[in-house]
Amino acid sequence: MKKTLTLLLLCFIGIVSNAQQKSLNEITSFKIKNSGPLMDKNNDVDGYYFYYQVDKLKKGKREYAIKMLDNNLNEIATKSYIDDKKTVLADSKFNNQALMFAMVNLKERQYKLVSFDRQGEKRKDVVVPVNKKEMKWLSHMVKSGNFNLLFPVDNKGFLFNYIRDNKKLGYGLKYVATDGGKSWNYNSPEGIKEIMTINPIEVNEEVVVALQGSKKSLFSQTIKLKVLVIDIKTGKLLFEKEYDRESNPRFITNAFLTDDKQLVLLGEYFEKGDNVYKDKSLGIFAQVNSLDGTVVSDSKVSWKDEIDKMMPAEVVRGKKKKNKRGYVYFHDIIRTQNGSFYCIGERFRKTASAGGIAMAALGGGGSVTQLTITDAVVFEFDKSFGLKDISVFEKGKSRAPSLIDFGSPQLNAHALKSYGAFDYEFTQIDADRDRFYSSFIDYERLKGEKNKSAFKTIMYSDGKLSEDKIYLSESKGKVSYRVLPGKLGHVMLMEYNRKEKTLDIHLEKLNIN
Repeated sequence: MKKTLTLLLLCFIGIVSNAQQKSLNEITSFKIKNSGPLMDKNNDVDGYYFYYQVDKLKKGKREYAIKMLDNNLNEIATKSYIDDKKTVLADSKFNNQALMFAMVNLKERQYKLVSFDRQGEKRKDVVVPVNKKEMKWLSHMVKSGNFNLLFPVDNKGFLFNYIRDNKKLGYGLKYVATDGGKSWNYNSPEGIKEIMTINPIEVNEEVVVALQGSKKSLFSQTIKLKVLVIDIKTGKLLFEKEYDRESNPRFITNAFLTDDKQLVLLGEYFEKGDNVYKDKSLGIFAQVNSLDGTVVSDSKVSWKDEIDKMMPAEVVRGKKKKNKRGYVYFHDIIRTQNGSFYCIGERFRKTASAGGIAMAALGGGGSVTQLTITDAVVFEFDKSFGLKDISVFEKGKSRAPSLIDFGSPQLNAHALKSYGAFDYEFTQIDADRDRFYSSFIDYERLKGEKNKSAFKTIMYSDGKLSEDKIYLSESKGKVSYRVLPGKLGHVMLMEYNRKEKTLDIHLEKLNIN
């Protein structure tokens, strides 16, 4: 299993030396509360931000600073910000207009949405009260790994997702406009007699697409799933769909808008009567809907009849192995200039865990099964979502203990994604949509030499797919590193020296044409 911490302890070797760099010696890792890239909807990096503590003040207050750099590491602004020491930063996002932080204060029992514009000027705070029950449930949801607080809407606003106490348990969606538009709320019904949660899977300039789940109790095995499509401008429900277990069981994993504003829902379909949380799917589907809910087309691709026959054999240490029945977890979907769709994913199987079985034999807890994650894959679909080709890129195995042994491989994959089980990092797309870069961290087991980690990039250009990689080495001693995305074709390397208490950042160009 790829640990998130691993990424913090890597540095690049074998890259070109024409790097831009900057020293931020007033910031140390002990003071940094959060940092990251300012990325637009195509994941192109527009700059970087650092949120860090400056000073301890009287009466339990703390002084913080927000430092913003452009994508060439030039400083845009540094602004001071004062808050209570009990305030915890829960999430942060950038929407190409503003940078928003979702704060939680346990003492004052409130969420606070704090935002800054591109020049570093602070906007008006948005406060959302929260009670003890809601705070408890929020903690459970965050630990489950399947709950996100903030979603950016490029050049328009932010969607805030939170827990609400509606007799049992409900949800709230609060949209905060940053472009002068309308802000709104969309909440679960008051006084509901069941547990109701929501998980936005796509938030864009037109709609919010969210999966609403409801069940009678915490331990109930019967869950009703609905897809809700909400107008981003007004907060009004445009349509909803329920994929009934008895007639049309489906598990939605991705959604996006086409150029002509039709909504595409992608996921896995099942046999009638199957439980999508336990049973194996029959294949993947792409359903195109108009924004009034009318189904325009519904394409299905069978694992057995189509995907397995087209899927190249798995390669282990340079040798082709007979394909084993497995699944694919899709991380991203890219529409290219010629109208084709490329789905970026990783192959995985549910396998027995030798360590888990041994622990169980000794009376210990934990899972006796695991996900074994292997190669990176790219599925190419035509404009009508007919499967054209499957490309496989060899990658070392990663293993992650199942969260629940009785759950389906698909369910475990979706839950484990948030824990960093997969090797996928991000995809960047150029403005003309004739190139994209999908990057992975790959742990290579090398025969006759020490194993290495590599930053592997799959590139689409001129209608063809290719790959390149840069080997990484672990940090040692007093110096540690963190790798962040850079402007297209670049990466940003943060170097922290614990002894000297210095923080240097370097912008490096990748060895990719």
